[in-house]
Amino acid sequence: MSLEKRVKERIDHNLDQMVKNPYEKKKPFPMWAKIAIPISSTVLTVGLVLGLIALPMTINRHNGFKDIANQTHRLTTPKLEKVTKTQNRNMSSITYDSYCAFAKKFTSLMMEVNNKENERSLGISIPDAYLCLAITGAISTDAARNDVLSYLELNNMDELRTSVKEIITTLGTLYENGDGKLVGGYNLNSVWFNPNKVSLIKEKDEQLYKDLEEVFDASLYLDALTSAQANNYLKKNGLKDMPVPKIKLNDDDPSAINAMSTYYCLDSFDEMTKQIYLEQFKSGKHKMDYVVNNNTSKVDYITQSNEGYVYEGDNFYGSTLSIGGALNMTYYLPNEQNAMPSAILSDVLNQNYHLKNSSYYDEDENKTKETNYHRVTINAPYFSLDNDPELKCENLSKVLPIITKYGAGERIATSNDGYPMYLDYIKQFSVMRFNYDGFYSCSVTISGIDATSARRDPEYEEFNLILNHPYVFEVQKRVIVDDNYPTKNIPLVIGEIVEPNYQD
Repeated sequence: MSLEKRVKERIDHNLDQMVKNPYEKKKPFPMWAKIAIPISSTVLTVGLVLGLIALPMTINRHNGFKDIANQTHRLTTPKLEKVTKTQNRNMSSITYDSYCAFAKKFTSLMMEVNNKENERSLGISIPDAYLCLAITGAISTDAARNDVLSYLELNNMDELRTSVKEIITTLGTLYENGDGKLVGGYNLNSVWFNPNKVSLIKEKDEQLYKDLEEVFDASLYLDALTSAQANNYLKKNGLKDMPVPKIKLNDDDPSAINAMSTYYCLDSFDEMTKQIYLEQFKSGKHKMDYVVNNNTSKVDYITQSNEGYVYEGDNFYGSTLSIGGALNMTYYLPNEQNAMPSAILSDVLNQNYHLKNSSYYDEDENKTKETNYHRVTINAPYFSLDNDPELKCENLSKVLPIITKYGAGERIATSNDGYPMYLDYIKQFSVMRFNYDGFYSCSVTISGIDATSARRDPEYEEFNLILNHPYVFEVQKRVIVDDNYPTKNIPLVIGEIVEPNYQD
């Protein structure tokens, strides 16, 4: 053996003693032990809804990685740009159908588990939940991955790649509008491996690592995800000076694996409109009555009048409020004052409603015409939400029967003790706010009315949607599916407001 080779082996041996090989594969436990004592592989989903849009904002896309790297071993670097001057609304039917199906199922399950016993105001963020589950499936074995694909209503990994790419570019990339403001969504993804519980597989799946970097846009860390690590990650890599939720994990026993997806969404009213709303708020006199359980309180609110559609269900009405240049909000109000939002949620999610008919007199033709347009006035209360819903293994096993037993994360890592790894929980932490600035959550779209004729505009029937008792809301963005028009709404945040509880 040459001297050079002996020296190299000696150096490698010394380094091995100093730094644990992240790709070392441990000797597995006997089969009886694998069956008898499972450990958990867990998923964390974080949805962020931002307020205070007037604050200065910069993208810390790569800032802070050095600081985090001092405490962790970062294995991959995200590749995608998340700011564009061209707003992307294009989406395939594969992605649209999968995403909308997930939104209905995930929201229903979250509300059922977290809001059944004591109904309260709660908002569910959709894009980060979808991406988090998609990442978890991608790093898992074939059987566990197929479990996730089935839930997302996708056929294979190629369709998952397509959906993830389109969700990130359409919903998770900020758009710089004509005023130089950043609006829309911003997404960060990461996967954390606890070295005390797992070792990365030595024979790397090169396609998987490439997907994690170039498709899922994820950073991989060889470190346990603790509360401090999660909050520090957001501070270092998120949007500067924007509100974020406080993440609280089980630091006494960190998970074996965590997939973490972060999603910001922001849009604001135009400056003139915002100043009007702000002056109303500062006056302290622009209040409306709001009733919950026969108790009446005074709340701050926004009034907006526009020509638009009215949605009519069996026992509720709805309509849409425009914000800025990216998003809009649709509200659904039960007809009964004492009804809770849960009474209409299923119909809202399944779009069990129709456009309310009306008529107007056409002066040019001297006759009455049928239409679905109304002159809609919406009174919408300000609200603040601080959400922390959770789905535990026993909740998830009903819809994900395989990955909640074995195979989670095992395409990329193995348990140090040889136990099978399973999806243990999904948590979501988020802050949301609707006020004089606008709405800050997942994504929203604006619909505008254009005047192209010099003749007198039609006098549409008036409809007032006064949100003076508990209601359902959706934040939506309009997308173009398979290059076909008209555009379609896609839900980004779905929530129930029982009590607004706004805090400025």
